[in-house]
Amino acid sequence: MNHIRLENISKIYNASSTQAKSVMALLAEGMDSAAVKQQTGYSVGLYDINLDVKAGELHCIMGLSGSGKSTLIRHINRLIDPTSGKIWVDTSIDTQTTITDADEPAATQKPSAAINVLELNDQDLQHYRQQTVSMVFQHFGLVPHMTVMQNVAYGLRVRKMSTEERHEVARHWLNEVGLPNLEHSYPDELSGGMQQRVGLARALATDNPILLMDEAFSALDPLIRAQLQDQLLELQERLHKTIVFITHGIDEAVKVGQRISILNGGRLVQTGTPNDLRHNPADDYVAQFMRAKA
Repeated sequence: MNHIRLENISKIYNASSTQAKSVMALLAEGMDSAAVKQQTGYSVGLYDINLDVKAGELHCIMGLSGSGKSTLIRHINRLIDPTSGKIWVDTSIDTQTTITDADEPAATQKPSAAINVLELNDQDLQHYRQQTVSMVFQHFGLVPHMTVMQNVAYGLRVRKMSTEERHEVARHWLNEVGLPNLEHSYPDELSGGMQQRVGLARALATDNPILLMDEAFSALDPLIRAQLQDQLLELQERLHKTIVFITHGIDEAVKVGQRISILNGGRLVQTGTPNDLRHNPADDYVAQFMRAKA
């Protein structure tokens, strides 16, 4: 069952509708994003992305710097709006009780009970962000004047949950990510790895079914990164969230991703399991990534 579907998503930065159409006409003819930038002056974030993310799947998005990874993930919670296309999300899915159907036809066009999040008004968008999708950022995104407890409980405070209840939930998730007894500390008293665990606990505390992780471990030392990868996989084994995980490292993508989507110059080159990409790469770009892993 699909949880998220991006349908014909394109993002042309700082272009009017007419200008964007001209840019996309060049892209449709096969011109790459660098050449388009040189000819028109407009930057291509994404072009004609069609991507399904299944319910309960840990799906990695990877590519080189500037390939469109962070732009893509920010479309799902509408931190960025596309120039064109639709973003379907099934807000009825509870991934903790949903088993991913690996045999579902890839041609499924959108989840059966999906909404196009681009049509949400401000109030509905706020509700969608509070109840459906959480995000873990590369540089932690913690509020420095709040304690660890207050940071983890922040999303529950926004929901008007009582102090006692939200602190109980926060303690639970701090224990889950291996940070007991640090609830009264402040972010600047913690190591980078500890801060990212707090960020993960904050995202999990809201119990939203979709978790977006934008290069969440890339700023960490290799040993700490490996530990957090292991912890994420252990948590996912129990929680069955729908996770979109951005990374520029093929080793990390192969380790944590059930499926991997590879971007190049704002275009989606290939989606598949690590074995699919290794044995049947769509082009030399994909093959080079997989040889790097080998």
